[in-house]
Amino acid sequence: MRLIATITGFLGLFIANTVFATLVFVCGLVDSHGRLWWPMGRMWGRTILWGSLSRLNATGFERLKWNQPAILMANHASYMDVPALIAACPVPLRFVARKEVFKVPIMGAAMRATDQISVDRSNRERAIESLNRAAKKIADGRTILVFPEGTRSVDGELQPFKKGVFMLALEAGVPIVPIGVSGTRNIVPRGGWMFRPGRVRVVVGAPIETDGMTVEDREVLMARVRESIENAIVLARQD
Repeated sequence: MRLIATITGFLGLFIANTVFATLVFVCGLVDSHGRLWWPMGRMWGRTILWGSLSRLNATGFERLKWNQPAILMANHASYMDVPALIAACPVPLRFVARKEVFKVPIMGAAMRATDQISVDRSNRERAIESLNRAAKKIADGRTILVFPEGTRSVDGELQPFKKGVFMLALEAGVPIVPIGVSGTRNIVPRGGWMFRPGRVRVVVGAPIETDGMTVEDREVLMARVRESIENAIVLARQD
């Protein structure tokens, strides 16, 4: 079954990154708000999950509203996290991605057309600039997705958080929405390339307000968000 899932998984990736990425690109050229390109983006994510012969179940996304900015923070265990979150989320997301992803044919063009955020992890100053661009998008009413761990977990456990994304939240003064993702690591773990059929569960926790908080509250905020994400992960693994 793993061999079949790998074959169909790569087929799903091919379809998603050619057909639906092209549609996202075209729609993104004429639609800055996501009314047109976001449904195509969700189909991109669903096609990748379909290809891996995996199911998606998500709860709590009704907390999110169009044109009501927020910062979504989720755990990160697999590159399947992004397709799953995009497939599940009803409102357009902008997210921070490695600059190398923007070089991928079609996909990179689609990401630029929809105003996704490139980050150069090898350059601290440019990484800070990326967070500043994210702050501007939040100020424009956009919802941003970040992974506070910074990179994928090796063992599936929640890693230490990076402080930069919390400074972004404090400066923006918008709610942080904690999200727990379970099951993606079973489909494709970090360092792996073969697919395994699975079930992905996404649980959205209650928003955590940051309005009125200052940099002195950063450690407290990080602890609250970590606890909320951990609780959401537990719920995701139970269901």
